Amino acid sequence: MKYCLLVLSIAMSISVSNAQKISVSLFNNLNLKTLLVTPVKGNYSIITETGSFNINPNQIIYISRAGDSVKVRDMASHLGTWERVSIVGKGEDNIIRLNPISPSMPARIYDDNLGFYIDFERLMAINIVEIDSYIAGVVEAESGPSAQLEFYKAQALLARTFAYGHMERHNGEGFNLCDEVHCQVYKGKSTKNPKILEATKKTKDQVVVDNENNMILGAFHGNCGGQTANSGDVWLQNHKYLVSVNDNYCKGQPNSKWEAIIPKDEWLNFLSQKGVDTDGITNEDLIFTPKKRKYHYTVRGKYIRLTEIRKHFQLRSAYFTVNADSDKIKIEGKGYGHGVGMCQDGAIQMARKGKTYQQIIQYYFKDVKIVRYTETNGFEEDSLIDMGDY
Repeated sequence: MKYCLLVLSIAMSISVSNAQKISVSLFNNLNLKTLLVTPVKGNYSIITETGSFNINPNQIIYISRAGDSVKVRDMASHLGTWERVSIVGKGEDNIIRLNPISPSMPARIYDDNLGFYIDFERLMAINIVEIDSYIAGVVEAESGPSAQLEFYKAQALLARTFAYGHMERHNGEGFNLCDEVHCQVYKGKSTKNPKILEATKKTKDQVVVDNENNMILGAFHGNCGGQTANSGDVWLQNHKYLVSVNDNYCKGQPNSKWEAIIPKDEWLNFLSQKGVDTDGITNEDLIFTPKKRKYHYTVRGKYIRLTEIRKHFQLRSAYFTVNADSDKIKIEGKGYGHGVGMCQDGAIQMARKGKTYQQIIQYYFKDVKIVRYTETNGFEEDSLIDMGDY
């Protein structure tokens, strides 16, 4: 039945707009039971398998799970219970607010249309949204509201490339993308900086491709610490356009350096778990002071991936040095995130210095070009990488 909802919702969306729309699962990591829906702008109708009726601006509608069905009521009465419910705007400019109350979450506002059904033992809430409105929401959620237009253009390109390349990622669940880091973080309508929507519109339909005209994996992270990472050093799959580059633009930014102190016994216990013989180990054995990014931490002939150390100790990045004294390990690190692809802090500084979004993309991705989506061969290959792992 979930496929029926998707087809119905998209069909209704196309009837009011020729713009391409995608379906995004909202609050995807929550076990949704009840939420409030309130039209903010435009004229909306509730459409069910038995008919439809109008709802007024600012009218509060309760959407909740009732077994395998969706129950709908307003402040005064029970409106009905159906297998599938869609809330569809009648015009071109429609905004609607969602406020989960079980479990409780802050309200968010969304463009365009909504669909509801029950699956995975929860209430599913789907946003059927024009793709550039979605891209603008992603850019705001992933990069914040205080950057420059050219940076936002670059970020929009990567978000659009990912979206087009992963349209089938959740097809088996009845929607295109989720709103979590598994796909891209999406918290609804972009409202905090008009430059974000402007950047999205000015790069409309543009994506990034490799030299074989396949859409790239548009990876990005918060701060590379002065050198981005090779994709093969971080993930199992190596991408020839995601190679390490030196980056002086991000240096001196708040996330460019960090420190962590780890109790020495915890460090030694971790090394033992990785097969290191720690009997009689000295402080000198533990020292690790690379001048550039490395792949492994080497100790007593054992090689431990730096990404494993980062994950175990919840460090900001896998770009760090190690020093030891009698009772603690001092980690001095650089950057924030996985380090692959576009360094957001560096790209922001490039934009401030007058670089264009094309120059930003070419700086962080090698042998790529910017084309319209219709000119591509599709996506090189899918990936299980969570794009939000900054």
